[in-house]
Amino acid sequence: MWNADPRWPPPVAAKHHPQRVAYVLAIVMPLVLLLALAVPIGVAWGISRLRVPAPGPAPALTPSAGSGAADEGQPGVGDPYFPDYGSSGYDATKYTISLSWDASREFLTSTTVISARATQRLRSFYFDLALTTTRVIVNGQPAVFALSGFQDVKVTPTVPIAAGADFSVTVDYSGAPGRIKRGATSGWWTTGQEWTAAGEPESSVWWFPSNDHPSDPALMDVSIRVPAGMEAISIGRLESKDTGNEADHDTWHWVSRQPTATYLNFVSIGRYALQEGVADGRPYVYAVSAQLSAADRSKAFTALQKSAKIVRTLESMFGPYPFTELGGIVPAHKLWFDGLETQTRPVYSRKSIIDDTYSTGLVVHELAHMWFGDHVTLRQWNDIFTNEAYASWAQWAYAERTGGRSANQAFNDLYGRADGRTRFWRITMIDPTKDHLFDAVYSRGPMTLQALRNVIGDAAFGSLARDWGEARGTRSLEEWMVLAQSKTSVQLLPFFQAWLYAPTQPARTAANGFRA
Repeated sequence: MWNADPRWPPPVAAKHHPQRVAYVLAIVMPLVLLLALAVPIGVAWGISRLRVPAPGPAPALTPSAGSGAADEGQPGVGDPYFPDYGSSGYDATKYTISLSWDASREFLTSTTVISARATQRLRSFYFDLALTTTRVIVNGQPAVFALSGFQDVKVTPTVPIAAGADFSVTVDYSGAPGRIKRGATSGWWTTGQEWTAAGEPESSVWWFPSNDHPSDPALMDVSIRVPAGMEAISIGRLESKDTGNEADHDTWHWVSRQPTATYLNFVSIGRYALQEGVADGRPYVYAVSAQLSAADRSKAFTALQKSAKIVRTLESMFGPYPFTELGGIVPAHKLWFDGLETQTRPVYSRKSIIDDTYSTGLVVHELAHMWFGDHVTLRQWNDIFTNEAYASWAQWAYAERTGGRSANQAFNDLYGRADGRTRFWRITMIDPTKDHLFDAVYSRGPMTLQALRNVIGDAAFGSLARDWGEARGTRSLEEWMVLAQSKTSVQLLPFFQAWLYAPTQPARTAANGFRA
């Protein structure tokens, strides 16, 4: 597993881990980048040379192959890296999650209502959930259901759902999420009396049923019943800290009023110190685990309180902040990622957020994701460039605008460190493969963007970033290339071939974005 701590040695291999999170290289600092590029001799990356097609619009996702009839939804939306993620045949519009947590048994009991619209006639369909489903009701009528594999729950309603119809699915379920693993991994964290569901590319199946793919974001309404004296943190706006009116339990209610990809939702239960207020008209909630020392809690809050100032700078580059809340959470867990861009309230590693030399860049990275990754979500997981390249480049641009080195200097420094490292350059941005989904993009990604900036100029580059980041939706890397080309008269195909498609090092030429 990659780790940003410069005291750790480089990894001996980069093996796919289903729960790997995209933030172990979130901060692009010289020592960190050196680690990122210092691939050990003899490691077989296993990526063959790609043929280089001309960029073009991305095809729609095709559901996973199956033997079902035309009116049966399929498990999986056709993602090339994660074929069983998500479900075909409908678009989710809202999740209303009502969760009760038994801390003594570490046991979850919950009901979630999935509001959706059918994109075809549905005699059956699927949702994703690893906990035990006990009852399913579709449009008020009991439905037949069955689990297949790790997470695919097939539902057969009493009455088929017409194409284009709105429908609701009420799911009762329960289980001990800490005991559930997919292979060697889990989306659930436990540290003492503190529990969190958070991760990328998956985590929701450990706590709520969903169409678990980023191409189908939906509204989120989360109520969490916990023992009195505990806090329950999620995304969006804190509507109430106790809606249950019980002496021995509190029910925390969070609402996200902008659509959210499933992996961008999280829940954390435990004892937290909270800071609440309003900054630039946006309510914020920052939460830091009470398990941290008083000194570390103070450092964590100091870093989190920079969020509003950082957002103002990012707005000058990317346009208006796309959400109505700010926030951040620092749990007690020893996370294997430094930060995760959970929508409006990123999850930060306790070790990273208290590092004064590291935390500002980390917060910049995660907040840049509010535009790139949250407001604009992935069409499929091989589009990771559109998330991580911008979030990483934003760190360079923020430093440039706040008295640090220029983004172009950062680009040249990093390119110099990568010079001649053929194994690094074999990982392409158009198809990094799932084994390298979350490594090279943190360095080749921002280099590509700064090189593009040098080729098309600041005005066109800024217009591209704003137009892409301000328009909510799920889009592909190919669509980003089309938009980039629309901003300039320079023919960008050779540039894209060099930086996005070719498994080789781009030559140091003006056409590839290098200044004299």
